[in-house]
Amino acid sequence: MKTQKLLNFSTHPGEPELFDDDWQQIMDFVHHNGFDGLELLPVGSYPFSRIPDKLVSGLHLRFFVFLRAFWQNREDELETLFGSMENVKQFYGGSDPECIVKTYASQLRLASALGCDYVVFHPVQCDLAHIYDWNFPWHWRETLEICSEILNAALAESGYQGWLLFENLWWPGSFRLEETGEYEYLRKLVHHERCGIVLDTAHMLHSMQGFRQEKQAIAGLLKKVEGLGSLRQEIRTVHLCSGLSGEYIKTSRKSIKSQSDLDFWQQLKLARKHVSSIDPHEPFSDPAVGALFDLVEPDQVVFEFTFRDAHSWQQKISTQKKH
Repeated sequence: MKTQKLLNFSTHPGEPELFDDDWQQIMDFVHHNGFDGLELLPVGSYPFSRIPDKLVSGLHLRFFVFLRAFWQNREDELETLFGSMENVKQFYGGSDPECIVKTYASQLRLASALGCDYVVFHPVQCDLAHIYDWNFPWHWRETLEICSEILNAALAESGYQGWLLFENLWWPGSFRLEETGEYEYLRKLVHHERCGIVLDTAHMLHSMQGFRQEKQAIAGLLKKVEGLGSLRQEIRTVHLCSGLSGEYIKTSRKSIKSQSDLDFWQQLKLARKHVSSIDPHEPFSDPAVGALFDLVEPDQVVFEFTFRDAHSWQQKISTQKKH
């Protein structure tokens, strides 16, 4: 089977507007650059029926980030984290944990309607108290148990039959591909036959505390992926991007403290800026990263970048295509 080459895209208002919200222009950009389609992050109540058939191969499910307190109805923790139940409702779209299930079920139905081959889910959680020092007070098993409960409910409600892929992130206490037991545990918990892994290369680099130079980053990445052994066969999609944030990770873990004196939305804004500093979604420029595909044979490779405009997006695509 030929590996599909995809670009990431979202329906956040700023992205379709780069192409005058004209999907023919978007499709032309994709094909002009030699790609087969998109991995889409659905944002808001966009009229998704406008998207051309067969353009979207994958759908990236929403990432709620803060799961534990809300899913388990820990009201004291919610009050501490969000400052008020009104903020809770605004963030999740409701006060009942079932609203998360409904969101995911809706997105799974959207994936089916768009003809997607797969969806991406982060089996991950964090909180604002430890997002800087990474000392989260839970084990990855608890995170995977919470995520599986949510997924099982959403899968049952949606009837989704495509591939469900789990993406690694870098925070301890979540799905990091640090131990083979993580994926095995998920497979036992999630009631869905067609499951696999999305390997995010930048996230793997960050989980190793990051690198400063690309040559060392690629060497570290290849060694880490080779060490996955037979688990490599479960990697169906690769998010291919770099991130040389080693210095920032090192200094921020020691120097940045929780911003608990600010209100929730101010804390969230700073946290998002912090995450972007760790994970800037930059391209690899060294063709040596191509050796990754001697170790894994994914069905899809996604060039996953952030971009301000079509020109900067084009530049990043051209840089990484060298591999």
